[in-house]
Amino acid sequence: MRSLLLGAVLGLAIFAGGAARAATLEVKDAWIRSTTPGMPTAVGYATIINHGFTSDRLTGARTGAAASAGLHEMTTAGGVMKMRPIPGGIAIGGSATLKLSPGARHLMLVGLKRPMKAGAHVKVTLEFQRAGAVVADFVVRDSAPAGTAGMHM
Repeated sequence: MRSLLLGAVLGLAIFAGGAARAATLEVKDAWIRSTTPGMPTAVGYATIINHGFTSDRLTGARTGAAASAGLHEMTTAGGVMKMRPIPGGIAIGGSATLKLSPGARHLMLVGLKRPMKAGAHVKVTLEFQRAGAVVADFVVRDSAPAGTAGMHM
């Protein structure tokens, strides 16, 4: 009986430990605003859901469609809009959702290698502190998908 109890406790400890290290991230509604020829930058948005119990941190991104990709935040103070990089990334709690959305936190693609045309698909690798690299398919759109509130950028 004692060994059965010890085995059950050990099994739960192993299961719980594995679950804490393997947070499952889901990227959905990922899109990039279309650009005109000659525009050097584009902006990407997505909803990231952490189905795990452990927090994580979105630390950056990369894509073959641009020279660099980074996390930025748009704020308004005194009627003046400002955009700045987000050093250190963005935390996403366990069982939480992170939204990259127009007029707020977003993905900035700099040094575009080609214009972003509506209907195209762009692979973006999102880098997380714990989960590592997560590849997401971003759809290029002329405007925000239906039901998405936010400013145009």
